[in-house]
Amino acid sequence: MKRIAVLISNKGTGTNLQAVIDGVNFKKINAEIVAVISDTPDAPGLQRARKHKLPIKIVSKKEDLLPSLKKLEPDFICLAGWKQIILDEVIDAYPDRILNTHPGLIPDTMDGKVKNPDGTDAIWNKGKMTNKAMQNFLDNKATYAGCTNHFLSHEFDFGPVLGRCFEKIKKRDTTESLYKRLKVKENKLYVDVLARLCKKDGQTVLVVDGGGRGATLVDKYGQSKYVDKLIAVPGNDLMRLNIKKPLKIFPEFKTTSVNEIVEICLKEKVNLVDVNQDNAVAVGLVDTLKANGVQAIGPTKLAGQIEWDKPWARDFMKRHSIPHPSFKICHSTEEGINYLKSQKSSSWFIKASGLTGGYGVLPANSNKEAIDKIRELQRFGEAAKTYLIEEWLIGEEFSSYALCDGENFQILGHAQDNKRLENGDKGPNTGGIGSSSPPLVVTKEIAKQVKEIFRKTVEALKRENRPYIGILYLGGMVVEKKVYVIEFNARWGDPEVEVILPGIENDLIELSSAALKGEMKDVTIKHDGRVRLLVTACAKGYPFDLSKSLGKQIFGIKKVLKLSGAKVYGSGVKEKNGKHYVSGGRMFHIVGEGKDVLEARKKAYDAMRLISVEGDNLHYRNDIGWRDLERLRKT
Repeated sequence: MKRIAVLISNKGTGTNLQAVIDGVNFKKINAEIVAVISDTPDAPGLQRARKHKLPIKIVSKKEDLLPSLKKLEPDFICLAGWKQIILDEVIDAYPDRILNTHPGLIPDTMDGKVKNPDGTDAIWNKGKMTNKAMQNFLDNKATYAGCTNHFLSHEFDFGPVLGRCFEKIKKRDTTESLYKRLKVKENKLYVDVLARLCKKDGQTVLVVDGGGRGATLVDKYGQSKYVDKLIAVPGNDLMRLNIKKPLKIFPEFKTTSVNEIVEICLKEKVNLVDVNQDNAVAVGLVDTLKANGVQAIGPTKLAGQIEWDKPWARDFMKRHSIPHPSFKICHSTEEGINYLKSQKSSSWFIKASGLTGGYGVLPANSNKEAIDKIRELQRFGEAAKTYLIEEWLIGEEFSSYALCDGENFQILGHAQDNKRLENGDKGPNTGGIGSSSPPLVVTKEIAKQVKEIFRKTVEALKRENRPYIGILYLGGMVVEKKVYVIEFNARWGDPEVEVILPGIENDLIELSSAALKGEMKDVTIKHDGRVRLLVTACAKGYPFDLSKSLGKQIFGIKKVLKLSGAKVYGSGVKEKNGKHYVSGGRMFHIVGEGKDVLEARKKAYDAMRLISVEGDNLHYRNDIGWRDLERLRKT
């Protein structure tokens, strides 16, 4: 049962409050009213509260509102005639949880329009109160009046729209007669919106991730008809950009804060946890959640060893004849150097055995450079105590993703990641600063090989008593039309998930449920057929020194939100008072979509050109998708 606080004043008569009270009493709204808060003791609504024996609080100073609300711990705050200015700190403390009814028709975007039932443009009435709003409908000879129920945002008289209602204007209407009829619909709308937000059967989903991957998963789960509430640990400040459902983030915790995540799940009555982060898998978060009776989608620590222990993974591939580069496992600097001295000079990859956030793979173009890279690798400490020297295969990389149930799987899609910092795939490796899907390198023949590798892998993991449930990532290389496995990861890739998951039309709750129930064999994956291309906005200095970029203001994100065919997934950005600031190397990802890579690419870069960072601290590649563009030019 949800907890509701209703804020009133002496400005209105209390009809919205009464509507909410009736909705709760008649069990239409699955909630309890924990307090009726007024800014003055003479509000008419207080009589209604006393009649129904509801707790009352008088908060005369706007600065005292947040402390009062924190003591009540409401799930939703309903403004019902409240006339105080809501401070930014209150909006920040209760994002997408403060409901308001505006006497006008708020659009979904700042530059958008709402259409009346007869097709005419509806009137927003931005900045106008009730009587002035009604008069504005009449003065503009509108055919319909209307009101909007929405979540409060920093922008005045704007925010995610929860519902609208319309009232036909009559020839002899006055402001009083018009508002009297509209008020009846306004009251009903408030109840309907709350009933939907508080319905009993809605699920709460917790996503374990703090970057663009987590933002994408939150967005996709938020689209599910089964989900009412979302939680992210640690989350990020831009996760709310794409959703209209309540979202709580816990930035004070890490993805490895196992005990704290379990406590959150039990307190918030979480129905499903999506564990899609390498460190969380490596510490056995899924194992602990299941031991505490919390349902989780993601591999166990034992199954996830295919990512967090690279030497084990290479031996696994060797045991089961899964195609891979030649490799040497080394346990000391001297062992690696001696091995290289026994080899002909060649190109290599030096790889830390453990997790390094995607940075522990160092390329070397000669034996001498490889020796230097072995020494450099030691900066990763325990994660590089054991390491690999691998043959550098010359070919084209891609990644593929399958959702597995321990025995069967379905391939969700393919992507091509761009890890080098500079154009032309030059410069240091990063965590990934561009991607596209589907990549043209994955032909029907390549896809057939990929499917066979997934089959062998899933079956082998089951035989070794470590059944794999969740997303399995295959990092592949095409060499002379043959696929080699560069790596397996035990989760979605970032930034590949941002270009694959939005194109999957299946409900993510249904897919996760099928994996947990062992029913993937019967699932059909549906795609929308669109091409998506992602460009990452990086802070200057990434992936090394961010000292000159951290804290700098970012401009233009809100402009991108207005564009059609472009989407923003946040990562290293902090939001304060409606403004955005750099807090990490990969700040955010912009995804463009289109009928082909040309259109998707144009939309992504058109959007990126709207962005700037204080002090010219913005870096991004402008050649993402270049391989597919070359293929298109040749055809």
